[in-house]
Amino acid sequence: MTARKKRKSPDGTPTNDLVFSAYVGTNDEVFPFVLSLYVEPGSTVADVTYGKGVFWRNVPPDAYKLLATDLQSGVDCRSLPYQDGSIDCVVFDPPYMHTPGGTAHVDHQNYEGYYKNNLTRSEKKYHEAVLDLYFKAAREAWRVLREGGTYVVKCQDEVCANQQRLTHVEIINELQSYGFVVEDLFVVVRNGRPGVSRLLKQAHARKNHSYFLVFLKPKGRKRWAGLKNRLQITTNGTGKPRLPPAKNEEFPLFH
Repeated sequence: MTARKKRKSPDGTPTNDLVFSAYVGTNDEVFPFVLSLYVEPGSTVADVTYGKGVFWRNVPPDAYKLLATDLQSGVDCRSLPYQDGSIDCVVFDPPYMHTPGGTAHVDHQNYEGYYKNNLTRSEKKYHEAVLDLYFKAAREAWRVLREGGTYVVKCQDEVCANQQRLTHVEIINELQSYGFVVEDLFVVVRNGRPGVSRLLKQAHARKNHSYFLVFLKPKGRKRWAGLKNRLQITTNGTGKPRLPPAKNEEFPLFH
């Protein structure tokens, strides 16, 4: 009688502590998971629309070499002060909706005021101006990224002039023509329901989600195989990130 071969156990460690493609929460709760999968600790990261640094609230401050710039600091994402191929990761999060008259999308940064678009002499207006910014910033990101580098883009779809604009699809299609490889997509669903809107008739679904798009500047034909050294995200038991305690923090003797 032939002895049956023992079935080989699968490689790897069983776990349910995984990074998922969709989260209900805020940008600063999701962004660390994006970094943990695609940006190795110690990397040089240029956040070219840093603003108040919201994305970085739950990222350990010593995890990356962060170059934080924006228009307020005098640096335009379309003309960065970095050498070709010198950056490991670029992060881009502009105001991603047009704001005609400065009153639409009041919960977002004023796009026209921030980027000086939609003026009389502007080449593009409204949603086309938003796309134009994404495309020009992407070309500059391509220049400063090293081969194998990561480009993290935040965006949201919008309805413009009663026309559905799937911004994330438009961005993906354009950036692929530059040579970028779209590697991942994270969906961020906002907490709670959007505020009450006055309307006569609803024609499109109200947007309550946005995206982190992850692009790679390819290095030859090599496919993405994951990081050997990952940023470890400590969670609070509900899947939300939690920073490790400061070194000088005192712990209570009893819980």
